[in-house]
Amino acid sequence: MTDRAPRRLLVAASGSGGHIYPGLAVAHAFAALGPDSSHRDPQVRFVGDPRRLETRLVPAHGFPLALIRIPPLRGRSPGQLAAAALDLPGAVLEMRRLLRDFRPAAVFGTGGAVSGVAALAARLAGIPSLILEPNADPGLATRLSAPCATEIAVGFAEGARHFPRHRAAGRVFHSGIPVRAEFLGMEPPGERNGDPLPVLITGGSQGASRLNRTVVEALPRLRPRPDGALRFSITHQTGPGDEEEVRAAYDRAGVPATVVAYLDDMPAAFRAAGLVVARGGAITCAEVAAAGRPAVIVPTPVAGAHQEGNARTMEEAGAAATLPDGVPGADFAALLLALAADRDRRRRMAAAARRLSAPTDPGSDAADSPAETEDAPGNEGAPEDAAARLARRLLALGARPAAGEAAR
Repeated sequence: MTDRAPRRLLVAASGSGGHIYPGLAVAHAFAALGPDSSHRDPQVRFVGDPRRLETRLVPAHGFPLALIRIPPLRGRSPGQLAAAALDLPGAVLEMRRLLRDFRPAAVFGTGGAVSGVAALAARLAGIPSLILEPNADPGLATRLSAPCATEIAVGFAEGARHFPRHRAAGRVFHSGIPVRAEFLGMEPPGERNGDPLPVLITGGSQGASRLNRTVVEALPRLRPRPDGALRFSITHQTGPGDEEEVRAAYDRAGVPATVVAYLDDMPAAFRAAGLVVARGGAITCAEVAAAGRPAVIVPTPVAGAHQEGNARTMEEAGAAATLPDGVPGADFAALLLALAADRDRRRRMAAAARRLSAPTDPGSDAADSPAETEDAPGNEGAPEDAAARLARRLLALGARPAAGEAAR
């Protein structure tokens, strides 16, 4: 069993921004806990894959990053899976060496292959681990590695049903999904009768070509009113491949819009929006909920149907309307026009989104014992965001003298 140093956290976050940004949010929250009564400062280290996005994002946030090549599992042929299985023991051994050298009190994983290997290595080393599953329906890596994890945190409350053993043992909880602090506590945009509805359309950092095509097809139905008054004030983030084509389509249709390939300040774009049109990634849904914005979610039909599950959860909560990928432009336009004409519906959706961003199950904020969290600031009952909630949970998890037993 690996000797553990107090207030040290290893974060396993790799691949897409949907895995990395929650890890960064929790890492910052854990570092912000400050020293304990023995003047020990929190220490955070990341582990990722040298071929992935974390090599750029994590150092930019000031955290040290260890790199281990982890064989991917999803989307592989039988032959590739066999090769990955042969490479997996070496990756686990490297992770064990990292744990031995860093001696974390706890391990936090955000899903994906690196998170799964970290949970397995932590289990073998007797180190407690917590895996965050941000999607309503868990991914393959989380399903495979869940038996190794001490606790499971779910971004959506309904996700707990996928982990019955942890749930029966009281080791699964609804944490919410960590988002950047700038999305929290946004005021509704000012809106007066007759004002155009400010709409943000985004397909993520790389854009979404099929969503762009749907919007372009809808544009003739979104023109200004006969008196020239604008129905919408649109900001459309297209991704790098479609920017010029989409801008030209707006010009041809006579629909004024701000069309950009990237949005450097997404929180500012959300703050200005009265309606968000987006894909159904877990982080996007979490940002919509945290900002309290009504949304139209158009899930992309890949990634193990994660986005469809997230969109369904948003819709059932009353926080969003959903449309299928590739929906005809006429149907897209009809929904936007209906929402623009129904301010009360948009207000109800915004309120439902805010409710969705807060944990609802009784154990979501429970501290394990006063002794385990007495040094953690912000423990006086004040509401916490998901990152702070997870940081405090990890602090308590790492303080357990005999942690490392996964749910059975």
